[in-house]
Amino acid sequence: MTSIKARKSDGPINTSILGTGMSLLVFHQPSISFLPDQFILRSIYERTPRGRLESLQEEGKLDGVKIVRSLNEVMNDEEIELVVISTPNNTHFEYAKKALENGKHVLIEKPVCPTVEEATKLYEIAEEKGLIIGVYQNRRWDSDFLTLKQLLDSGKLGPISEMTSSFDRFRPLPSTYTPGVNWKETPGESNNAIYNLGSHLIDQAVVLFGQPEKVQGRVWDLRGIGMDENFVVDLYYPATPPSKSPQKIITLRASILSPLPCQLRYLVKGSKGTYIKYILPSSHPSLKDSETPVDHEGFKAEPEPGWGTLYFAKEEKDGAEFNEEKVQALSGDYKGLYQNLYDTINGADRAILKVKKDEVLSVLRIIELARQS
Repeated sequence: MTSIKARKSDGPINTSILGTGMSLLVFHQPSISFLPDQFILRSIYERTPRGRLESLQEEGKLDGVKIVRSLNEVMNDEEIELVVISTPNNTHFEYAKKALENGKHVLIEKPVCPTVEEATKLYEIAEEKGLIIGVYQNRRWDSDFLTLKQLLDSGKLGPISEMTSSFDRFRPLPSTYTPGVNWKETPGESNNAIYNLGSHLIDQAVVLFGQPEKVQGRVWDLRGIGMDENFVVDLYYPATPPSKSPQKIITLRASILSPLPCQLRYLVKGSKGTYIKYILPSSHPSLKDSETPVDHEGFKAEPEPGWGTLYFAKEEKDGAEFNEEKVQALSGDYKGLYQNLYDTINGADRAILKVKKDEVLSVLRIIELARQS
């Protein structure tokens, strides 16, 4: 494996973002703005003007940033060191390959590619050229996931026997829905929910429990638009001693039509207790002071009404009473993903990259197996 190529300086990394959707507005531009000593946003690729950048421009957040209409303007800019690919899933391979071949590191929105074969090819190119592939698995840095991970690491629940990780929504089609207008709702372009939400939930499971022994899945279309917007994936792992169960089962699921005000996020059962956590609706009063819907997940601690609850049986017997304990949420840290990417590139140390190649490929393999199943 070729070592990472050395930078010309240890100053901020000149960065270009491809795409002007929600990810730019609420994830990438804010994260970069929090790290001015590590990154400079040099350009944004917007093929067709659609007014999405107006709010950032009016707020002065894009001063000095070039808006380019040609991909070649990014690739031919020798000052650009990092290209952030925040475009539709079926463009990831083409754009990332072009950036790598032009000597640029890449940060790619999940899913890194629709297939293991394509992702493997990108890693081969990156390693040959001494470049880094970062994958934007930002939900590893969500407030609720960091809180869950700390809880599991503490051992309070005992050996885990089962866990459900859900990301349900209630999103009926509007009367104005037009097929093919929104790329995330266009069939045939790897936009199925298991690629989008599924990539996050599977990645979180891999971080917590590693590679499963067996995968079973189901995907289906609930709104009748020709693409699978719902999924259930069961991951099977050997049980953790001293549990006598032959295995633990991690269930990952998402539904597009779940008519509930507060959706289940986590249900985790261990030998000593259970943890349950719900997602607050975006209209909840405690979220009204958030500048964007993701502030409390990625840049702040989730507000107290959304904290999860621990239940511990007072006695080991049927009908036992339970103690109840609220679990204070940790602060989300989306900028931590960018900080780690900077440290990896600037220090030329591939080993410290947190979203690792084997984890990325494992997520894609699980998606492929679940869809086959």
